[in-house]
Amino acid sequence: MKFTQLGYLSMLILGVGCKEKSQYITPESKPIIESVYASATINAAEQYTLYPALSGRILNLAVSEGDVVQAGQLIAHLDNTGAALTASTAGEAVALSKTSAKQLQEIQAQLATAQEQAKLDSLNYKRQQNLWAQNIGSQTQLEAKKLAAAASKNAVKAIQSKLSVAQSQLAFNQKQAQNNQGTAAKNLAEFDVRSDIGGQVFQLLAEKGEWVSPQKPLAILGNSGDYLIHMEVDEVDIAKIKVGQTAVIALDAYKGKSFKGHVTRIIPIMNTKSQSFEVEAVFDEKPNQLYPGLSAEVNIIIAEKSSALLIPVSCLGKDNVVATEDGDVVVKPGLRNLEYVEILEGLTPTTKILAPKAK
Repeated sequence: MKFTQLGYLSMLILGVGCKEKSQYITPESKPIIESVYASATINAAEQYTLYPALSGRILNLAVSEGDVVQAGQLIAHLDNTGAALTASTAGEAVALSKTSAKQLQEIQAQLATAQEQAKLDSLNYKRQQNLWAQNIGSQTQLEAKKLAAAASKNAVKAIQSKLSVAQSQLAFNQKQAQNNQGTAAKNLAEFDVRSDIGGQVFQLLAEKGEWVSPQKPLAILGNSGDYLIHMEVDEVDIAKIKVGQTAVIALDAYKGKSFKGHVTRIIPIMNTKSQSFEVEAVFDEKPNQLYPGLSAEVNIIIAEKSSALLIPVSCLGKDNVVATEDGDVVVKPGLRNLEYVEILEGLTPTTKILAPKAK
């Protein structure tokens, strides 16, 4: 019985001693950084998926994966047999519309003849009128000259109208033929699929002989000399993000290392499916080798202090209450991260607070 009581007393003293040593801690003064976490993907600058403007079968590919290309450089040539025939026909139509100008020359010649005849008939009518005034000639002759002059005048008007219609029709035909030729030439050119940028061919998505269309991509290209970090920031954090903020990037491909960058763009519309916003950043420090599509985790630094009064986050209870040696205290928190929270008011460096429970 005595042994049992002695053992119990020893255990009680040991327990109290351990409790006194680990029950309370005091706030610490040290630096703190507050950041917003975001998952990210690495993309090449200007990276885009190339789609042909028209549908067609690939006759040949002018590049290979990994090739560096210039803006406007040929990537693939599609079968353009039908377009080439259309362009040829359109060219012939333009040539034919130009030869139609001969019709105008014929009508203009007819008009010149009619105008001369009208002048002559008008002059003969005036002469006959003068003779009639002198009682020379007959009424029938006068009427005949008058009728001839009127007929000639009407003939001139008819040919002028015919010429005007022919000129308008010819101009319309020529314009239409030229437009058709331009459209056919443009369509023909679009069977040569070219790069919009100077950069690198990261991936070819189709092979020679395969059918592609404006809905089926041909290649992925981008600027391999520069890379962007595309992040998804939760809607609850987006108001804290500003252009220029420092970003610390951890790449899955470079375990144990981090690289600095900064925010360059905030796209101001939420993705309703993911309830997040797209934010872009660039590297200020980057690894020697990067590839499009690499996964990354980013911490965007939104605030930092070189010295702050900190307690573990787990010590801050509901409604900002902290359990101290003298009872519960309501504090005013400041910056925080996953481990610590800054205390602006309510605690001092010597305040004893209940230590967080060990997990």
